[in-house]
Amino acid sequence: MMKILSADKIFYNGVIYTMEAEGETVSAVVVRDGRIIYAGTDEAALAYPAAKTEDLNGQTVLPGFNDTHIHISLDLLHRSYVDLSRERTISGVIERMREANDGGAEWLIGVSLAVGSLADGRYPDRHDLDKIDTERPVVINSACGHIKLMNSNAVERAGIPGRDTAYNAFLEYSDDGAPNGIFLENSYAAYVDERIDGIYEDDGKRKALIRNGIGGYSAMGLTTMHTVSDAPEETQTEYIDQYFELEERGELPVRVVIHPTLQLPWAHCPQTGFGTDMVKTGGLKIFLDGALGGRTAALLEPYSDAPDETGVLNFTEEELRAQIRGAYNAGLEVSIHAIGDAAMERVLNAAEAVYPLSDEEDPAERLRAAGKRRLRIIHAMVIQEAHIERLKRLPVILDVQPGFIDDDAEFAEDRLGPERVRYFMPHNLYMKNGILIAGGSDYPFGGKPPLAAIQISVTRQTLNGFPDGGLVPEEAVTVFEAVSMHTRNAAYCSSEEKLKGTITPGKFADFVVLGRDIFKTPLNEIADIKILKTVVGGKETFAAGLEE
Repeated sequence: MMKILSADKIFYNGVIYTMEAEGETVSAVVVRDGRIIYAGTDEAALAYPAAKTEDLNGQTVLPGFNDTHIHISLDLLHRSYVDLSRERTISGVIERMREANDGGAEWLIGVSLAVGSLADGRYPDRHDLDKIDTERPVVINSACGHIKLMNSNAVERAGIPGRDTAYNAFLEYSDDGAPNGIFLENSYAAYVDERIDGIYEDDGKRKALIRNGIGGYSAMGLTTMHTVSDAPEETQTEYIDQYFELEERGELPVRVVIHPTLQLPWAHCPQTGFGTDMVKTGGLKIFLDGALGGRTAALLEPYSDAPDETGVLNFTEEELRAQIRGAYNAGLEVSIHAIGDAAMERVLNAAEAVYPLSDEEDPAERLRAAGKRRLRIIHAMVIQEAHIERLKRLPVILDVQPGFIDDDAEFAEDRLGPERVRYFMPHNLYMKNGILIAGGSDYPFGGKPPLAAIQISVTRQTLNGFPDGGLVPEEAVTVFEAVSMHTRNAAYCSSEEKLKGTITPGKFADFVVLGRDIFKTPLNEIADIKILKTVVGGKETFAAGLEE
């Protein structure tokens, strides 16, 4: 008699979208040792001897969501600060911060301010923020994370010299030569970060922050997260051993891929993919330019609303090429932050000198040929049409953040002008040309949970419905394509396309149960779909009950 392989758990009576092909569904999956051993009919699944079974009651199931770009420590830290995401005037910012001011002596911090959308047409400076408090330091973070605003007390505590030559391009000054409290790009990290709360140098505090907060991501349906370990000066915000420790204690509810930003000697960098099924290394993260909100994203032509500004580039082409080559030779993926078209031009010039070029039309084949030496370009928000053909020849993954439309829609055309805005976040153009794109949040910098990001991708509107008809509506993608960005496509970002991203035998049993069928829900209601359950390796990491 033939023996049937026993199972740990059977999930049945569901509408399970495998994401292998559009519209493909099964009703049951069988799990053993954290992996799917069968996906198909209820009858066949229930024939397996199993320790447990679970009736899905006809609910919709998708592969678990994968956030390809997040800053976990910073996001969890920001959740304890004052949320300014809804403020659109300087007076509103001042009032909200005053309300939150408890009279303490520690730093008073506001986050997620959409500086590019302020009706005042300028950034609040130290004189504005002095109206909040003069006895304690006040700092406000922009939604994009590339602009910091400080009151006079904070400027004084930071010890910023007047007209400091090292950071003149990133500091703004008053007529008297004193810093006016507006900091761009890395000037803030150089002067302020380590003075605030000790998160960078305090290993215990970092671990506690992650341990106490990481479970909240499961409620968004997330089963994998790529975290960027930001590095002000020489200290990172998180390290891989912190996640290994959580895994060993059985306290890690999501799979984590960690991307360092410190320029360590290559011999000290574990190759991309080092680790376990739950925790592993990604690739080197390089910050090449800034952001549109502060006009620091690098553009080939000046900003339409600031003719003297073209943004900033942090590395010369030679420096960037050397970093890419060093990582490539060490077997590392490289992840490069590039928002403006000038940054994209520089990435392509440097990458074409290092990576072998290919005429293979299938992007999956180009990536397979590259192994773990893949090139990830993060954001890719503004490009030139000529960049498309060049991207198609590289083993490239575009790691995009659809939620940025919710933040930038109000000022994108002002910044770029009517002709250039056509190539603002051109996700449909990328897909139609066979360029693989994956979806992330960039939490806490304007992030959105996966379902909200999917809605934004298919509507090209903010969650409030702006603008009518969508921003560059021809760049909207289908629901299947948007879900793919956060599931099957995202798996390529960690060279794990054979392990996750679809509901397929042999892959991890990572999936999310939804309260409504995402493929039958009105497009402007996708963000409101309830996450009922999240499963990682066949084990429940979040449950909200079976009623929406």
